[in-house]
Amino acid sequence: MSRLSVVAMLLAAEVLIVGTAVYALGGGRPMFIHSMHHADFTAAPVEPVAAGETPQVVIDDASSRVKVGVSNDGLVHVRDMTEMRGAIFSTSSYPQLRVTRTADGVRIERTAAPNVSVELFGFSTEAIQVDVPSGSHVQIARCSGADVTGISGGVSVKSQDGHVTLSDLRGNVDASSDDGYLTATNVRGDRLALESSDGHLELTDVTVGSLVARTRDGRIEATNLTIAGARPDATLHSDDGPLRVAGTFGPNGSYELSTDEGLVNLRVPQSSDLAIEASTNDGRIDVDGSSLARDDSAPHTIRLGAGSGTMKLATSDGSIHIYTNGDFLQ
Repeated sequence: MSRLSVVAMLLAAEVLIVGTAVYALGGGRPMFIHSMHHADFTAAPVEPVAAGETPQVVIDDASSRVKVGVSNDGLVHVRDMTEMRGAIFSTSSYPQLRVTRTADGVRIERTAAPNVSVELFGFSTEAIQVDVPSGSHVQIARCSGADVTGISGGVSVKSQDGHVTLSDLRGNVDASSDDGYLTATNVRGDRLALESSDGHLELTDVTVGSLVARTRDGRIEATNLTIAGARPDATLHSDDGPLRVAGTFGPNGSYELSTDEGLVNLRVPQSSDLAIEASTNDGRIDVDGSSLARDDSAPHTIRLGAGSGTMKLATSDGSIHIYTNGDFLQ
């Protein structure tokens, strides 16, 4: 059998499978032929919106990757970069983006995408670019991944599927992904919350009064982390992955760094004011390269300075390394 014949057979099989799915979604009605069509989706242009210097910008587009940056003219600019070309199966046409001026800002949304949208002889790109005044508060209610930079009014992101990158932000930041990693770089604010159901977390040059960083599957790495304020607190937890944290933890704070499976590496300055309680069920505990005792399974308390801040370091399966002399085990 020739290669061309094999390809033709595979394409026919794919058409049959997709057609069966469309038929089933149509409640048994003969939708197969009518649901296959040539799609040339071209996004409609959107005029800039004047919404003030500190608008509330809400973005709701579950199918698109959302990119948010700062506009250079104080207006809200929206560009739908979605493209579709070729033959697809779909129960309806792909919806255009809708931009609405609200009482306190702008709402950007796309109604639910068709039940079935399968490419056969084409391609698709689903993404939107939104540029806003730097003082905006941005809420991304749904997306398939996001990149947000330069915002000083606070950010909230919920990604159904896709990684989230946050950079050069001020204000409270709350971001989560059901499936994807999260990174935060140069973030300043009262509170930062990061959560992933499946992906690692990376924090670089972050200064906040309160931090929550959780992942169910992945490592947590924090470099140049500062937790400071009147009553600072931080929780970093991975269900399955190592923790590597280098930073400064303010006095009178409460901190917890833990993993269910993986090692814990902590680097803090010599001037730290912490009472650290370290425990592991399977591994050793050492400070500046020296093991505390032969029975490392027992909890150990390490006091730095007056010990006004409290920190718990815990792993169920792994070693704990604490460094107060500027060294950090990679």
